[in-house]
Amino acid sequence: VRFMNDGWSVKNLVREIMLSATYRQSSQHDSKKSALDVANENLWRMNRRRLSIEQWRDTALSASGTLDAGGGKSLELDDAKNLRRTVYARVSRLKLNDLFMQFDYPDANVHAERRATSTTAMQKLFLLNSPFVIGRARALGARVDTGSPSQGDSERIETIYKLLFGRAPEAAEVSIAAQFLKQPGVPGMTRWEQYAQMLLASNELMYVD
Repeated sequence: VRFMNDGWSVKNLVREIMLSATYRQSSQHDSKKSALDVANENLWRMNRRRLSIEQWRDTALSASGTLDAGGGKSLELDDAKNLRRTVYARVSRLKLNDLFMQFDYPDANVHAERRATSTTAMQKLFLLNSPFVIGRARALGARVDTGSPSQGDSERIETIYKLLFGRAPEAAEVSIAAQFLKQPGVPGMTRWEQYAQMLLASNELMYVD
C-alpha cells in the first residue's frame, strides 16, 4: 500500500528496504534465534555472501596498493602486467581463463541468471601457489612492513587488518600474529609476506558478513 501511496516510486521503495532493520542486519550467530529458525527462513540474520572472483581479485589489488585504476585495452588475467580491475579482463568464449573456471565464473557462451558457488581444494591451492596471489602478498607485506619506523608489530597488524577487513584485530588475533612473525621465514618470502598471503587466502576476505 505504501508503494501505491508513494506514487509507485521505485526509488522510495528501494530506500525503505535498504534502511530497514532487516536489510541492515549482520550475519552474527545467535544460538537462541538459531534454535527457533535454523534455516533463517524468517531472516533473523543476514546470510553470509561470498564475493565473486572479480570482487575478490579487485580487493586483493586494492589492499596491496597495486591496483591500476585506469582502463584501456583488455588483457589476459594471466598477464603479470594486468593490475587493472577484473572487469577489464579479456573473456574468451573458446577457452575460459583458469582463474575464472576455478571460482565459478559462468560459461561465456550461455545466459546465466545466477552463478554457482562451490568450495574445492583447487581454489585453496590456487591461493597458495598462484603467482598473482604471491605477488599481491609481497606487495601487501612490503606496504605494511615498510611503514612508519615508529610502528611496532601490533600497529602493523592493526594496519593490515584494516586494509583487508575494515576492522581492528581482536587481542587473540594480534597475539597469534605476533608469535607467527617471530618465526624465521621461508626461502624467497619474508615473514610479513607469508602473513599477508595467509590473510589474503582467509575466508573472512572471501565472504561479506
